[in-house]
Amino acid sequence: MSEALPVGEKIADYFGTNNARSLVTRPLRRAELSITHLWRTYEDDDRPVMLPADDAFLVVLYLTDVEHRDIWPDRPPAPLKLYPKGSICLISLRQGAAIAIRGSFEALVFHIPRQHLAELADEAGEPRVDDLAICRGIEDRTVRDIGAALMPLFDMADDVRDRLLVHVALAFNAHIAQRYGRSRHRH
Repeated sequence: MSEALPVGEKIADYFGTNNARSLVTRPLRRAELSITHLWRTYEDDDRPVMLPADDAFLVVLYLTDVEHRDIWPDRPPAPLKLYPKGSICLISLRQGAAIAIRGSFEALVFHIPRQHLAELADEAGEPRVDDLAICRGIEDRTVRDIGAALMPLFDMADDVRDRLLVHVALAFNAHIAQRYGRSRHRH
């Protein structure tokens, strides 16, 4: 990703929406966690969402039932699939990603730089997470509950929001690293 726009604005642009709201925090040292609230209705002829290569992961928490299909450069698109409200997709952006969305879409999109996972492991004195398990449309009650806790923060005063956001972000990333983290090292 180029450095011209903040990550949340880039994500909104990739999803073709101009009504997004973003929260950004730097929970530890240098890596920023960005959480973007997106909503839009997609028509059948709308362009696919194209996410460029990035050294990061996205966790998409669906706030409504959403239909979409994965698109790959080297094979036919996946069949259209319903992702139920409250489910998540966790994807690696190492090689980019693309999806075609149909109908209503509302989600919280968490952009997690790999660098943040390294900072989290160093801070906790744990082995570094080398990768995250990719998943599509699974139920994760912790992510769903953290998402619900984050929604009011979009409307809070900056100073209050920023004090709370750093702690919620650390809990979110610790959960993601613990549940989906893959390491070459054993604990």
